[in-house]
Amino acid sequence: MNGKVMSFGRSPRAEAEAEACRWVMRIDAGPLDADERRQLQDWLAQDPEHPRLLDRHALLWATASRARFPQPAAARRDSPRPMLPGSRSRPMLHWGRTRPRPTVWALASVGAVALAATLWRGLPPLPTGHAPELAVLHSTPVGRPAPVALPDGSRTELNAASALRVAYSATHRRVLLERGEVLFDVAKDKTRPFEVVVGDTVVRAVGTRFLVQRREGGRVEVTVYEGVVEVSKTPESGPEDATDEQHPDEVMGPPAPQPIRLGAGQVAISAPEQMLVALSQPQALGRKLAWQQGRLEFDRSPLADALEEVNRYSAVPIRLGSAELGAMQVSGSFSTRDTLVFLRSLEKGFGLRVQRVGDAWVLSQPAP
Repeated sequence: MNGKVMSFGRSPRAEAEAEACRWVMRIDAGPLDADERRQLQDWLAQDPEHPRLLDRHALLWATASRARFPQPAAARRDSPRPMLPGSRSRPMLHWGRTRPRPTVWALASVGAVALAATLWRGLPPLPTGHAPELAVLHSTPVGRPAPVALPDGSRTELNAASALRVAYSATHRRVLLERGEVLFDVAKDKTRPFEVVVGDTVVRAVGTRFLVQRREGGRVEVTVYEGVVEVSKTPESGPEDATDEQHPDEVMGPPAPQPIRLGAGQVAISAPEQMLVALSQPQALGRKLAWQQGRLEFDRSPLADALEEVNRYSAVPIRLGSAELGAMQVSGSFSTRDTLVFLRSLEKGFGLRVQRVGDAWVLSQPAP
């Protein structure tokens, strides 16, 4: 019988699932070369769903690597290295390993985040019934904030020059704010509280919206926009303990017995040896998120704090020539795209001297 022969291929979703699986196996085989990294970046940028598929298959791969299977003698020999996705020959899946590799790296880009690094940390064996964790590092460069969707449906917005490490398991959702500031919009999950670890400060929430800022000197600011959060300190660890090489579980000791509860509109400032709580006015709450509209707004802010915000968007860092200048109060609204206007304002409106010294702008008092 004459007629057209119709070919029913795999759906785009199935192709994307298969491609994510192939990339996970390739990453697990060893470091990517420059060409492979470019191909992975291109594939991740094609669809916002691709980074999520890669994370999900990475977790499945990590789970499978912990399983113990009967292993024939032939499978004990070293398996060949999986081929690059898109090759004519497809890699075979080997289940011979009984424990995960110590460390596996993958370069990824999530949303508008510029080349964030997806990190699997080698984890110790977990008790039966507990899924392994997948630690993922999201980062933004100077001048470019970006949204990041988390695996549980929570949403985050990273300000420029910020870094956030995410580690989820069957029992908790935990993130480590390594630098900068992040706005969290947490999906509700009463069985797994959401925790943000910043040095010796821990912020817990079930479902809420709040901003966490990690400032120099170990100071942490928590601002609540919706819902309720609990802020506590961990006396067994300090700001100096939170390094980029540590896992969120490693920097978090036992929580303080009586955490402070914050509601909408409240701000907690956690310093190394104290914690202050205040009620913030709506205008002040809006100023803290002005960077979402491409602006930085200050109202009698210490110059040291203002410089932290401006330096997230300045290609040339701005530094204080003397520590006492940091207490000077500044006010104004500035575009994140033109930090030179901020410098001119310091010269004209505040009488400071601005000089280019080496690779930075340096602020000082003018000579008498």
